[in-house]
Formats: sequence, C-alpha cells, structure tokens
Amino acid sequence: MRNDAAQVTGEGWRPWLVGAGVALVAFWCLFPLYWTLKASFMDESAIIMGVAHNAGGFTFDNYLRVLGLSTSDSIFGGQTKAIMSGFVNSALVALPAAAVGTAIATLAGYVLGRFEFPFKGPLLYVLLASRTLPPIALLIPYYVFFAAIGLAGSLFGLWIVYLTAVIPLLSWVLMGYFASLPVEIERAARMDGCTRWQMLRHVTLPMALPGIAAAFIIAFLVGWNDLLFAIVLTGGTSAQTLSASLLGLSPLMPGFRADLGLFAAASMLAALPPLALAMLFQRFITNLNIVDPVTSNTD
Repeated sequence: MRNDAAQVTGEGWRPWLVGAGVALVAFWCLFPLYWTLKASFMDESAIIMGVAHNAGGFTFDNYLRVLGLSTSDSIFGGQTKAIMSGFVNSALVALPAAAVGTAIATLAGYVLGRFEFPFKGPLLYVLLASRTLPPIALLIPYYVFFAAIGLAGSLFGLWIVYLTAVIPLLSWVLMGYFASLPVEIERAARMDGCTRWQMLRHVTLPMALPGIAAAFIIAFLVGWNDLLFAIVLTGGTSAQTLSASLLGLSPLMPGFRADLGLFAAASMLAALPPLALAMLFQRFITNLNIVDPVTSNTD
C-alpha cells in the first residue's frame, strides 16, 4: 500500500517538475530578449538609470533612428546608415547561400541516405570532420586566398565561405532524414512507372519538406548571424554585413560611443528575418524527425 501511494505521489510530482524545468529554460532563453526589447523603447538616460527598475522614457525614436526616419541623431548617423546597408548585404548573401546550399545538400543527403557505394563510410566522416575545425582556424587561409584573387571585401567571397560551411553540415543532417523516410513508397512509385527523377520530385521531396525547411533555416542563420568572417572579409567596405555593422554600435567596441537604446533597437530589427522564417516554416518543423545517419537502417 505504501509503495502504491509513493508511486502515485511520484507520478503526481513528475508533471510539476517537468513544467518547472521548461519554465526555467524558457526564462533563461527569453529574458535577454525581453531586456533587449524593453531597452529598445527607452531613451539612453532611462537605460542608464536602470532598465530593470521600470524607469520612464518610453520612445519609438530608437527605431526611427535606425530606419533613418529621425532627424534627432547627428552622432550615430554614419552607423545607422551602415546598419541599413548591412541589412541589404546580409539578405543578399544569406538568402542565396541558404537556397543554393540547401539544394546541393538535399541532393547529397538523398544520395548518401539512400544508396550504398564504395568509400561511403570514409566520406561521411570526412564531411563530419570538416565541421570540427574552429572557424577561426580557417579565417586566415580564406583571407589570404580571397585577397590574392580579389574577392576580399565582396559579397561573393562571403557567399562562398557560407556555402563551404553549410553544405557538409546540412548534407549530414539531411542524410539521416532521408534515411528515416519509408523506402516502400519510393519503390511503389517506381513500380508505377516513375523515373527516378519523377519519384524524387513528386514523392520523396514532398515527404522530406520538414527536413529541407529546417536545413534552409539553419543555412540562413549561418549567413545572417555570422560575425567572424563578415568583420574580417567585409568589415569597413561597402559589402559590410549586418553583424559587422551592429558591432559599430556595440558598447564592447573600444573607441566608439555606445547608445544602448539604438543598439537594442537595431538588434531587435536584426532578429525579425529569422523569426519570420521560423514562423513561415513552423508547420514543417513541427513534423521534423531526424535520426542518426550512421545507425539508421535504409534497407
């Protein structure tokens, strides 16, 4: 009787513990976003007084300054123009890199997940090993090579870097996803007279849309949020991206006067494109099921 009561008591506490854990993780992840959002609607004096103390000074002027719609900013005019230019440059490099990288990785993932061929195992580990190097170890070789061929300070050079980064990673991820899809449906399509390309286009790719959507978002975030390669390869040029432009407003930059309200507003605007993509592909991501490509059974 006591064991049954203890078991019932344990099962009763389990949902509360899970809920508390979820709440703690949500608070840990969302509080910095809340602080930044609140600071973006406060003037500099209110932030200095303490954003955590509900100080006054609510204003939309920070967003107007970032968008170039306010005439009250004379000190940060150059940085705000660089931010808007950075938005355009980041979109021009991140979206094509995500589209091309996802397309190549989708085909590579399908081949790796569905077929057996010589040296497949070593190739898989080469793909994985290519992502184990820290990015900073590749920075100087990229810079020296791009400077020699005239790609330093260009969006095309940055696009090549992002493709090199995302294709191995997404190929590995999508390989596991394609391996988890039922192969019987593909076999039935072939028996009905579909060519392999027709089967891939009309059967396999529609089934794989959740994985492809997630891969696209990952590839986009790599290009949109990158700072290391962007600041070294395009910093101070007309090709400077958003992350590098935001650094000019950051309080961490020595020698620059920081405006936390302006920096917070620019940061919140920078978060909108990834958020919009996540909402757009939400219905696909909720159906995502990725397995380990090494241990999955592809029949």
